[in-house]
Amino acid sequence: MEALDVLAAFGSTGRVGLLHPGARLRTVVGDYGMPWDIGRINLRHRWPRLYSYGDVELVVCRCRIVTSVTVQTWRRTVELPSHAQSDKAIVLPARLTFTQVTGALAALGCQWELLKPIEGQSALRTLPQRVEFTFETDDGPDPVLHVAGTWAHDHECMPPEVVDAAFADDFPPEQAD
Repeated sequence: MEALDVLAAFGSTGRVGLLHPGARLRTVVGDYGMPWDIGRINLRHRWPRLYSYGDVELVVCRCRIVTSVTVQTWRRTVELPSHAQSDKAIVLPARLTFTQVTGALAALGCQWELLKPIEGQSALRTLPQRVEFTFETDDGPDPVLHVAGTWAHDHECMPPEVVDAAFADDFPPEQAD
């Protein structure tokens, strides 16, 4: 397995292994174990929360649905969750370029569009999955991948009282912030 293969598959399917917008947190935890609890998105509200499995970050709604998935690729390696061993991570070299990523997407038949560049960055969005790949342009002639991720997944969230009844066990337990 190569980081490029994982990220190209993410672009074409919207999934990193079992992680995808719309996934249920209990299902993910059942296969990968408990993620690292990074914390609340908004300090005034318990939900949504940000969790991670290594360099794969996921935002989870109060109804325990994954609403977005992001893979941080700005380090020299990327750490991915292992389906085979929930307590282990897969570490892969990950200094990928625009040319490598677009070539891998093309090899999968994944369409993409360029997004409007901003200073120091360029980006593309895959179609129809809408996974965005952001590249740093200040690091040489071929931009280097910085992050790949999905936008928030829209869903009908349960009302707070239904959530309280559905997750009376307080799953997952909240870590002290």
